[in-house]
Amino acid sequence: MRYQRSTVGGVLLMLCATAQADSLTGTLTDLNGRRVAGASITVAPAGQPGPTALTVFSDAQGRFTFPDRPGYGDPARLNVTIRALGHQLLDVRAQRPAADRIELTLLAQPTTNQADMAPASAWLRGSADRDETSSFVLDCMGCHQSPMRRFRDYANAIADVPGTDRADISRRGFRSLIQYMNYISAWEFGRNASAHVADAGSVYSVGHGEQVVEYLARRFPGRMNELGGYDWGAPLIVTPRTRIAEYEVPRPNAVREAVVRGSGRERSLYVADVSSNTMFRINVETGAQSTLQIPHAAPFGPHSLHKAADGSLWATPFFPTALSHLDVKTQQWRTWPLKARSGEMSGIHDLSFTFDHVVRTDEAGRVWFSDIVNTGVGYLDPKNGQLEIYRAPATPGRSPSGQLYGLAMTPDRKELWYTQLAIGQFGSFNIASKQFEVSVVLPANSGPRRMTINDQGVLYVPLFGAGQLVEYDTRSRKLVGTYDLPDRSSAPYAATWDPVRKVVWIPTSNADAIYRFDPRDKSFGVLPMPRQNAYLRMIDVDDETGELITSYANIVENSHGPRMALVIDPGDGAYAGRARSTPGADAATGTAPVWQAAPVAQPIALAKPAPVAPVGSGPELADRHRCTACHDLDKPLIGPPYRAIAARYQTDVAAMTEVLTRKVLLGGGGNWGVVPMVPNEHVGEADARLLASWILSQKP
Repeated sequence: MRYQRSTVGGVLLMLCATAQADSLTGTLTDLNGRRVAGASITVAPAGQPGPTALTVFSDAQGRFTFPDRPGYGDPARLNVTIRALGHQLLDVRAQRPAADRIELTLLAQPTTNQADMAPASAWLRGSADRDETSSFVLDCMGCHQSPMRRFRDYANAIADVPGTDRADISRRGFRSLIQYMNYISAWEFGRNASAHVADAGSVYSVGHGEQVVEYLARRFPGRMNELGGYDWGAPLIVTPRTRIAEYEVPRPNAVREAVVRGSGRERSLYVADVSSNTMFRINVETGAQSTLQIPHAAPFGPHSLHKAADGSLWATPFFPTALSHLDVKTQQWRTWPLKARSGEMSGIHDLSFTFDHVVRTDEAGRVWFSDIVNTGVGYLDPKNGQLEIYRAPATPGRSPSGQLYGLAMTPDRKELWYTQLAIGQFGSFNIASKQFEVSVVLPANSGPRRMTINDQGVLYVPLFGAGQLVEYDTRSRKLVGTYDLPDRSSAPYAATWDPVRKVVWIPTSNADAIYRFDPRDKSFGVLPMPRQNAYLRMIDVDDETGELITSYANIVENSHGPRMALVIDPGDGAYAGRARSTPGADAATGTAPVWQAAPVAQPIALAKPAPVAPVGSGPELADRHRCTACHDLDKPLIGPPYRAIAARYQTDVAAMTEVLTRKVLLGGGGNWGVVPMVPNEHVGEADARLLASWILSQKP
């Protein structure tokens, strides 16, 4: 077996054997011999059908099991990465105990520096400037995370600029960055000038530039290389059966949202690209991709994707030109122009869905929508193409351009509820009377975004800026509660009601995580994503499998970050018995995921190391490499005695041989007291392994 360290935290594993592997299991251990629980382990099967990458999570014993697949590489070649707060992947060892099975042992280095593993939101912790941070989130995170890696590299470059007036240098550097962002915004929206959109400089631009400059200069005055002390803020809800399948979309693009349509072998992800008139279709089972062109002469930019009850889907536009509907079975589009009888062009954002997250019409068969350009609601009658817009009333003391954004329909289909992102407000619209009625005013920088409603008419409104969740009863017209999210700088973009689990799923744009809110006890749980820059927008819950469908959606094209569609099985078996009858359905849970889940892995032993020529006895090696300066056979010196080490690890000698080998070479601390072990720069790997074997052979 050969292996090679990766420069980006992964390990490229190349097994000499070329047989196809059907199962993949392993154990994650740190340099101190502790098993690492709750870590995400990701593999990218090179050149194989199916997802681009698969992720599972380690259990309390550090064990993990990947789903059975036709193969994990030919030859078996995997890119392996982990994500665990406080650990970095150090080494991968593998053995093939059978032709159809690979077993991995992953070794991690404990570290207090979380800069390369924590989400961008971790840099924004602290409540002293909560209002300013809320405004910063609203101004800067509509397109990408902040401060993501590219931002931190830029801040480091600012810190390297020579000069004595550091505050002035910081302000000038960040001011130039904002100017560049506004230029990109103007360019993006200028692609469709004929649509009469709002001024490009005030749409997705940084609207309060100098305020943001002062915030950044004060918050990040120097280099940004060290970060510590971050945790996810709530219990992890992952299980040994949690699975994340990621499907990468070819660049360049500006991936927005994803939904699943179809069934069986035709079950496909539909992924919107707002930079074009293109949608990607990805077969969930095989990973095969094709493109669909929305037949529209002007820029369309598919933006929000909504499921219809008949299995079709609706696509709303990034540009206010048209609304499109796709018949999934025939792959035929139908498109309606978005021009009202009054002559106004509508900027549709969301369509009217109710608790099942499926588009519903009113009793007259009309599809309702939120209009972000005209700050109103409207309807389209698909039968005749008639479109009407109703502008929301102004709120005293707030901007008239409220950006009416999210939309939900009550279960009785008689009322719409909407959010106004720019002015911190949500309210209701009576479909029969065509009147705006309830208005709930929040702090201006709270940023209510895309909300959801349950089957009892209770709204859940995520506050993008404030990092909170509002629970509101539309029947009694009462606020039930406002709850701080596990990370208030997480930028919660949306909320989706899960009618089977009876919980709310909350995708975050800045925290690389999905939150689960349980209204029964008002508790939160966290499902971490396996990579940084995981900018999430919308979540759809598959009504038969219970899988969460979402995407990494950094826009515009210039924004850096992964561009992928995701199918996530939370691993709780909540949708057992509701699965489609497709090949590979999971008999244990009743779900029909991309994979067939395998049993939880049992502890594994590492492959025997390659033979090494003898170079001396254990005592001779210890003396030659100056180990005796810190260790004795029986007495504690600076470090523990060899017999004590052997006694502690007698139950897992094979695995601990590799752990101690790495410990000798790389050092580490925290397992035998406060004094860390320095790496031994004078010993090679072969001698280090012989030393480890000798130490573990000592009898207590």
